[in-house]
Amino acid sequence: MSKSMVEIKTLKLAHTQNGTISIAHIEEPYGKHSSPVVSIAIALEGASSDWKVHLPYENIDEVIKGLQEAKASNEGMPHHDKHTEDLNADTGGGA
Repeated sequence: MSKSMVEIKTLKLAHTQNGTISIAHIEEPYGKHSSPVVSIAIALEGASSDWKVHLPYENIDEVIKGLQEAKASNEGMPHHDKHTEDLNADTGGGA
């Protein structure tokens, strides 16, 4: 299997101490003549990738639209933010 990877960006994964989101370009991911993909990988606490998705470049714009719709939908929903409430409490607390 012929494949080369170019790392594009690594981000901190929210709500973790050492988790990361890695974005990379992979050339010939499934062997000679296969089309390139963008790889998005999640690694928790410094481990190797726990989850990974390969997206054909032709699908990226629609995936971004879907993610923006999900974000807008989430922002309109009420959430119980246990962590914020705990941090603002008069008593109790954690690490």
